[in-house]
Amino acid sequence: MLDRLLIVLVCLAAAPALAQGPSAEWRTVTTPHFRVHYTAPEEAWALDAASKLEAIRARVIAQVGYAAPGTVDVIVSDPVAQANGMALPLLGAPRMVLWTSPPGPASAIGTYNDWIELLALHEDTHLEHLLRPSRSPLQRLVEALLPVGPITMKAPRWVHEGYATLVEGKLTGSGRPNGDLRAAILRQRARAGTLPTYAQLASDSESWMGMSMAYLAGSAYLEWLVERTGPDSLRHLWARMTARTDRSFGEAFAGVFGEPPARLYDRFAAELTWRAMEAERRIAPAAREGTLWQDLKWTTGEPALSPDGARLAIVLRAREAPSRLAVWSTGPDEAGLKSWDERVARQLRRDPEDVAPVRAAPLPRKPLHQLVTRDGEEPFTPRWLPGGRAILYVRFETDGEGFLHPDLFRWDPETGDVRRLTRFADVREADPSPDGRWAIAVRDRNGFSQLVRVELATGTVAEITPPSIAEVVAQPRVSPDGTRVAFVRHRGGTWVLTVRELAGGRERELGAPAGATVAYPAWSADGNTVFASVGRDGFIDLMAFPAAGGAARPLTRTIGAALAPAPTPDGTAIFFLSLQADGLDLRRLELNGKPALGPSPVLSELAPAVAPAPPAAPAPLAETKVGPGRPYGIGRQEFAVLAGGNVAPSSRGLELGARVGDVVGRLDVLAIAGVGDAAGPRGGTLAVAWRGWPVTVSAQLFQMRERLSQQPLRVPGLGESLDLDRRGVELAASWKRRWDTGGVRVGAGGLLARLEPVHAAALDRRAGFVAVRVDDTPSRGCWRFPHRLEARFDAGRTGDDAWRRYGGSFEVGAVREGSGVLLAYQRQTARDATSSLDRLQLGGVDSSLLPASELSGRIVVPALPAGARIGDEHEGERATLLLGGVPLFFERHRVWDQGAARGDWLRLAGLEWDVASGPLPLVKLPGFHLTLGVARILDAPFADRTEGWLTLAWRP
Repeated sequence: MLDRLLIVLVCLAAAPALAQGPSAEWRTVTTPHFRVHYTAPEEAWALDAASKLEAIRARVIAQVGYAAPGTVDVIVSDPVAQANGMALPLLGAPRMVLWTSPPGPASAIGTYNDWIELLALHEDTHLEHLLRPSRSPLQRLVEALLPVGPITMKAPRWVHEGYATLVEGKLTGSGRPNGDLRAAILRQRARAGTLPTYAQLASDSESWMGMSMAYLAGSAYLEWLVERTGPDSLRHLWARMTARTDRSFGEAFAGVFGEPPARLYDRFAAELTWRAMEAERRIAPAAREGTLWQDLKWTTGEPALSPDGARLAIVLRAREAPSRLAVWSTGPDEAGLKSWDERVARQLRRDPEDVAPVRAAPLPRKPLHQLVTRDGEEPFTPRWLPGGRAILYVRFETDGEGFLHPDLFRWDPETGDVRRLTRFADVREADPSPDGRWAIAVRDRNGFSQLVRVELATGTVAEITPPSIAEVVAQPRVSPDGTRVAFVRHRGGTWVLTVRELAGGRERELGAPAGATVAYPAWSADGNTVFASVGRDGFIDLMAFPAAGGAARPLTRTIGAALAPAPTPDGTAIFFLSLQADGLDLRRLELNGKPALGPSPVLSELAPAVAPAPPAAPAPLAETKVGPGRPYGIGRQEFAVLAGGNVAPSSRGLELGARVGDVVGRLDVLAIAGVGDAAGPRGGTLAVAWRGWPVTVSAQLFQMRERLSQQPLRVPGLGESLDLDRRGVELAASWKRRWDTGGVRVGAGGLLARLEPVHAAALDRRAGFVAVRVDDTPSRGCWRFPHRLEARFDAGRTGDDAWRRYGGSFEVGAVREGSGVLLAYQRQTARDATSSLDRLQLGGVDSSLLPASELSGRIVVPALPAGARIGDEHEGERATLLLGGVPLFFERHRVWDQGAARGDWLRLAGLEWDVASGPLPLVKLPGFHLTLGVARILDAPFADRTEGWLTLAWRP
């Protein structure tokens, strides 16, 4: 069990990868070593991928030196409309997740020959690398219980990701190692002295691109080690890490490379810094980088100038602040300069011997208007509409299944009005026409890429280019006269700048230097020139392309990278983004009176501070004939062992069982048996859930024995009133729906049970229930405001007594980066219940053995024994203080009889971690509820006792 529990956090972090609903029309195609699962709309992309997987695997095995046994389950999906993938190296159950949206030319993974090849090769490298088992007999026994290999467990993240990145570059001749952005980012951070330390290499969330350093710097460090020690050195490292002799990563590393990894990394960083400084020395005499206009941080968005050039719209991002779409004046910042001068003058008047500060950068400009991100709805690619009164931008919206779709929005900066123009149209990078009635955009859907025309008044979408998997289009820009569109197209392994006539469809490719990557096209005001960013040899600069064809003219020669040109309407200057060590600055380049730039020097010997020499093109993949796919049905059923139970004041119990289910999550079957102390619970359950329809249906058979009179923490006066055996069945159905910040779940069902109290006649119980839960977590800036509302109604008959129970709860909170406050309140009522078995019972824990309807009368409080108080009314309050993820709580409960005075409060204080999740079929886990805590009970009859608990319950 520990294996899957260790990976739970990974899966929860990657939850969108699992968001494809199991009720969709899933299909499967099989190759000798892969089972590829996909939904019907993604069939073309999935079959294309499946045809390449065997050849990709063969190349990876030849490079890595190990062939993982078994068959890999591949999930094809597109949950967040972004380019990505994931591998789960579980021994005996390897998984691969491939997202179909392709990356654009400005992405760090935008250098590829074929997106499917690059993506699948990177993820398969993880599997062949990390699935290598230990050769130690003792370790192999451990792997039987914890099926994760020694490289997965011992190597740091930079080794996992750096090695897969190294292999992607070596085997494809493209990828990050051969791209311009890796070189530019490493070069700029080295020049600034901000390369990650060895401790930061695996994980650094504090600096810009810090989490990407495992890929970028990690792969470069491994390349350096191979160059230093030889081509077989990494294979020797993997062999030492999986040897019969148990070794740490550091010990295995030192045995191959002669010194600890941190010490050699320092040497690598020193050499990389020298190479970056040498590149600067050679470039500096001819450098042309414009002037700094705003000193910014993090991943600044593309600038957009208003039609009159007087205002500039830009998306500003920061690590600890929400993204915002800001509008600045492009005129002189006279107010800011005046304020600066006045502050300096006051400072010198107070202390005439003081020295005025040097103003090394432009003063931060105050926005004229800004649209701050709320509820995670970040704006992308702003474009001014004609007249300069409104801005067209892209925002990702959540559909009912939890998928994200890019849609178009219109923002009026003067009024603040925001209007949605399309609904789940999957359109992005939209550029409006001169009359503002329509826009040209990119639609990436189900692995297909195409240019489309969007009518802004109606949201109607019409195709311009046919959808294609082989060719990817990006970044369209409409010409000033509205007759042409400039865009970049990925074809034949390169990004090509193309101009298309909208009326007839005739296209012209504008020639770029050989081997260059072209991105961010932008028209001059007269429509005669297309400006673009051009990457080559690890440097990215601006170039001007004659729209009618002809030789391109370089405009900049930067030490870092010049991105996203925005020419001024008068044709005298260009604003652009400049890559720095801490993010992207905004610069301005004057165009008039500049002499022509000579050819760029070739500096490939300074790699990885620049791009390496272009590698030889790999041989084409030998594709395998596959398909057609077959209906998924219930899927291939997998077996997994489960363990759960509890240690709490109410009982000590162990639950053992198994889960049978499929990788998509359509079917979950649980069989669990429980044994416990004298209090129980003891018994077994068989539960099944089917999610192949829009409504989930479930059934649970159960038989259980409880003797709550024998609880470790006895309840005075409880006696044997709750001691019983029970068996029965619950049938239920549920439906859920998602939106941007939360969702709703509605459930209903019925219960048939036989109750056998120890000192009373057996009773039949028949009940029905309806439950609703609404969760929502809006955000404002870095603050999240979670709130939850639950309501439930149960009605039934136990023996001759008809009864009802109803109640609900709500929770509100404010949280920022793991710290904050949560406040909760709950209220329950029982009516016409004469037996303690049907009344409200305070205390006890959750259990896998009983369905929710049989536990509905129990107010779960793990710190208290079950039946700590019994009555017809319950009221509970709880306050939780989160301090860096540590949840401290104070709560109180009171229970009283109908018509009686409200009872005394029973108070508790302590800390409790409470984690719940739905099914995680990728790691063969059903739903679970895990709690761990300790509390001090403050009131009678358990005053001044400190109790701890650990509980784990499973749900299908």
